[in-house]
Amino acid sequence: MLYPLIVASCALLSAAPATPCPSGVLEPRQAREDLELAISAVEAAMPDLYWRQSPRDWARRKAEARALAAKATTEERLFRALRPLLSGIGEGHLSVSRGPGMNCRYREHARLFPLDLLWRDDGLFVTAGYGTASDIPPGTRLLSINGERRASLLAEMMRASPHDGAIQTGVMRDRGGAGYARVRWWMRGGEARYDVLLRLPDGKTIRRTLTPVTVTARPSSPTEGSPLATLSWVDDTTAYLHVPTFSNRRYREAGAAFEPTIRAHFEALAARGARNLILDLRDNGGGSEPNESILFAHLVAEPLQKYASVRTRPNHLRVSSTTGRVFEHTIYDDEELATVQAQADGHLLRINAPPEGLMTRWTRAQTVFDGRLVVLAGGATFSGGAELASMLRATERGLFVGEEVGGTHGGNTSGYKWDLVLPHSGMELGIPLLAFRFVWPEPQPHRGAMPHCTVQPSVGEQRVENDAAYRIAVQALRTPWTEPSRRACP
Repeated sequence: MLYPLIVASCALLSAAPATPCPSGVLEPRQAREDLELAISAVEAAMPDLYWRQSPRDWARRKAEARALAAKATTEERLFRALRPLLSGIGEGHLSVSRGPGMNCRYREHARLFPLDLLWRDDGLFVTAGYGTASDIPPGTRLLSINGERRASLLAEMMRASPHDGAIQTGVMRDRGGAGYARVRWWMRGGEARYDVLLRLPDGKTIRRTLTPVTVTARPSSPTEGSPLATLSWVDDTTAYLHVPTFSNRRYREAGAAFEPTIRAHFEALAARGARNLILDLRDNGGGSEPNESILFAHLVAEPLQKYASVRTRPNHLRVSSTTGRVFEHTIYDDEELATVQAQADGHLLRINAPPEGLMTRWTRAQTVFDGRLVVLAGGATFSGGAELASMLRATERGLFVGEEVGGTHGGNTSGYKWDLVLPHSGMELGIPLLAFRFVWPEPQPHRGAMPHCTVQPSVGEQRVENDAAYRIAVQALRTPWTEPSRRACP
């Protein structure tokens, strides 16, 4: 499955333009054409529009979006109508990428909320401050902004962010750091000030009035770390395997390949006689099929049928805009069509045959680790990363430490996308086309794989060196459990 990424927050910090930004003004007919095209394309392309929402909810949100779009005079206002409409579908791979004009105006004119944040179930915490907020210490609890408490702020972020099902942890991780400030501006526009209620680390509660800051007031986003899976040793019999991505592209850019890298790590585990393994998937937002299954095959000996079905709409998609413009897309090429079978309704189902089919793998891996396993996972574990987490959780392979996984436990719609540019606003929809349904049920509908031992990120956390979930994993492996359960949690 493809790593979706929250396209809405990327590529915003390039050099200032040589010419002024486009105005972004839309006429009502233009806003309507873009919105109706988006609705038509989503309804035509997604295999199961009502997997994570009801027809009534979809109809309600369409009416709300149409009412907002009727008043939209700019691309930004159209975005504020479109993004909640699509977020409510509950498919986190369904993306909306803002056009170059919108990104230009953001860089040049946006004034943002001046706090970076960490979202947890027990509160909202400051990790950094800028401008008038630069003296607010990390670890301060943010109790409210202009009278709005955490629950209301998170509900807005759920409406404004792509997410699977009803899972909040993925949005909490995506809206960490500067993510909240950026999306607040996209959804609300400029604000003159923010009246905040804070509880300082010493327990004192104070009120402050903060002013917004420019985009450049924050430091540039750090560069991505190495994509390669790494193996280290906790002690003579316990290893730590960090797998940050399943992306073949990122492996190629690093001069490596996923399968031989993983195979070498498991050969090293076998050579040293490892009895315990900590598998860290907390940074793994997916990548390339079937890398999640390659890793699974090194942890579970027998091949497993994981998918009940892989479904798409008919191969040729075609929609028209309100002015008669035609937009078309083909899902499979001629060679790939041999791997699917048409149903009576025209939908295409993947045939359960090598090399992929509905299985994890068709042959056993040469080296399989059969010792005790602890899996670190959380809200940023998504797409293929979440799929691996679900496979391991469904087969009761491993003690899960962390928080709810960011991808729904029963599957998702992802894989190939229809990248459709809306003609007037320049926004690009990334519509996922393959519905992957797992064979196992969701114990909690529309939710992700749950931890046995709940540990959420904390302010100042660093992987391994200052890492509560990692410490819990190490402690759990020092007790004599054999079957994963909450009783194994320290």
